[in-house]
Order: sequence, then structure tokens, then C-alpha cells
Amino acid sequence: MNKWKWFIIEGILLFVIGIFAIARPGVASEALVEFFGWLLLVLGLLSIFGVIANQTGPRTTSAMAGGAIAGVVGLIFLLMPVPTLALLTIFVAIFFLLTGVMELTSSCLLRSIGGHDNHWGLAFFNGLITLLLGIFLIVLWPDSFEVIGLLIGLNFLLSGTYLFSLGWFIRHAPAH
Repeated sequence: MNKWKWFIIEGILLFVIGIFAIARPGVASEALVEFFGWLLLVLGLLSIFGVIANQTGPRTTSAMAGGAIAGVVGLIFLLMPVPTLALLTIFVAIFFLLTGVMELTSSCLLRSIGGHDNHWGLAFFNGLITLLLGIFLIVLWPDSFEVIGLLIGLNFLLSGTYLFSLGWFIRHAPAH
């Protein structure tokens, strides 16, 4: 399958997930905490299992400690979702800030090399909105963790639209 199709597929999936997250932001926030909780718990257990199965090597102690920490943090995520969501809000805000800056930079680079007007403009708009969402989360914290699902949904909608646009642009771009 050509790479442009993957951009379109990912764009559509992100767009649909974004709609669901906007429709049910509380559920999206809880799902985010649970996802990270289970991810860390499984990662910790796999790491500990790997150490027990191998029982030798220079990284045995650090892998066991890392697995135990990941497992404990995963349990904390699952058992104390509200404080975890407040902390995750800070991480998501930092993610939005960094992603927004990178997207703005990327769009300016696209424009400077003669990128398609709609494509670099949508990338710029996506970066600007993402940056503003990060600022919004930081300014309104700690109350903002209630709307994290809504903001993630908006980000998914914009990212999905951008990726769909990128796939469409690659599909119709002249061959070099």
C-alpha cells in the first residue's frame, strides 16, 4: 500500500476518535488514565518477568527496579485516577506545547520550500491551535483536568484533518 493511504487512514481514525472524545470528554479523560495505567502495569510485569526468565546480565538490577517502578506507577494510575489525571494534564500540556511548536516550525519549513498553500496553512493552523491548547491547560490548571478529554478530542480532530490533507496532497503531488 502506498504511504499516502496510511496518512489518510490514520487521519480518518484520529478524526473519528476525536469526535467520540468531544462527545464524551469525561470518558475520554478516564480512558486516557486507564490506558496509561494498564500500559505501565503490563510494562512493569513484562520487565520483571524478563528479569526472572534471564536471571543474569548487567541490567538485571536496573530492569527489575524499572519494572517494579512502572508496575507501581501503573497501579497508582488505576487506583487513584483523579490525582493522576491532574498530573497527566501537566504532561499533556507540555506535549501540546512541544507539538505545537514543532508543527509551526514544520509548516514554516514547508512554506519556504514552496509547499502547497492549503497544506502548509493547515499545518500552521494545527500547530497554532495545539500550542494554544497547551497554554490553555497550563493557565487553567488544576481545574483544567476536567476538560482534558475535550482538548484531546480537538487535537485528534485537527491532527486527523491534517494527516488526511497530507495524504491527499502526497497522492496528488506531481512526481519528481
